[in-house]
Amino acid sequence: MSEKFINGKISFIHHEKNRAVIEYLDHDKKKTIQADIDDRAQAKLIAQKIIKKPHRFLVGDIVKFQIKKTGGNGRILYADHVQYLYNTALEILINKAAIENKFTGYIKITDDEYFIKEIDSYLFFPLKISAYEIPPGNEQTQETVLFKLENIENPAKITAVLYNHTYIPEFLTAVQHFKKKNPTEAVVTKISPFAVYLDLFNGTIRSKLTIDESIAEKIADKSIQPGTVIPVLISHLSPDRIVVKPIEENPQESN
Repeated sequence: MSEKFINGKISFIHHEKNRAVIEYLDHDKKKTIQADIDDRAQAKLIAQKIIKKPHRFLVGDIVKFQIKKTGGNGRILYADHVQYLYNTALEILINKAAIENKFTGYIKITDDEYFIKEIDSYLFFPLKISAYEIPPGNEQTQETVLFKLENIENPAKITAVLYNHTYIPEFLTAVQHFKKKNPTEAVVTKISPFAVYLDLFNGTIRSKLTIDESIAEKIADKSIQPGTVIPVLISHLSPDRIVVKPIEENPQESN
């Protein structure tokens, strides 16, 4: 086949197989062709210095590609050297997110990974789920949800975040401790050269302490070691990270 590049538009993505269907015109006749869009195909293009970095393909992407033959008789055509050019629908969503970052879509579950399909554009975005959040179930895939987009300044890394979350009870307890500035107990699970790792609320929430001079002295005299119970105060709390600081009193050894 010709080595010339042809422009086309991705009309469908099979996320389980990492394959895309590309629509293109051949002498004013609409045709479709399949392409591999997995990590290996992207790595090959990077190694050949055809692209600089991987691209997460979306429905609506305008791409350029070459048509190649495969199969025993060479009758099967496939798209090779697929390169992203632009996506007008994505640009519209990014511009909207900069003004009013609220969208409607459906949750999709593929190979235990979560995505949101925007209801108008049919664009898929990875759904960011907190470690303290109960993941959506299959029954929730039938309902529309409200979400916002994060990392809109980097289109290749845009993620979706739900407006409504269902958190584990221990995280809700941590929220109350944080708001009321109530102390809680943390169990030391591991000590590295730079940090003391902790379990809070029966091991459901994890945090760590940076080793400073005071903590280093307690590690040296064995008053802090794996199994030690340390009273701490939550100093920062978000769905992504919980930061604690020790309360100055004598820690107790756990039974």
